[in-house]
Amino acid sequence: MRYLSIALCVVTMAAGTGFVPGVASVAQAQQADGVPITFRVLDIEGKPIPTAVIRHPDEMSRHRVNAETGEAPITELYMPDGSQVVFQKGDRIPFEVSAPGYNSVSYIYEVKKRRNLVISTLEKMNIDALLDDDGDDPVIQFGRDKPID
Repeated sequence: MRYLSIALCVVTMAAGTGFVPGVASVAQAQQADGVPITFRVLDIEGKPIPTAVIRHPDEMSRHRVNAETGEAPITELYMPDGSQVVFQKGDRIPFEVSAPGYNSVSYIYEVKKRRNLVISTLEKMNIDALLDDDGDDPVIQFGRDKPID
């Protein structure tokens, strides 16, 4: 019983100083995770686009938005070399937002300390302008697709 009270006293004293062995503080956990950025992708009428994706130009994977809200929270990127990029205040991050049937948008976002909400509005493609008079099927580019010459 005497050993239990000594151990409880040590933990209580450590907790009073703000240091508890093996437990990271909330500030340390948030700093390690990076600053979250929430993307909201809408059409011209302000409705969410359920098929939209967000991606960094150097990243191999795409971040899909929630089909109901059109939002995608992103806290880190995974690069092709295996490295992980976490967002910190002041970082300037390039992003591409695209969806089938909509014109893609590219821009650079500067990360703030908090409340990082990026609202992207995509315009519908004009399919009639893509149709050729020779009867060929239209070529609709998606994301970073490039036509072969």
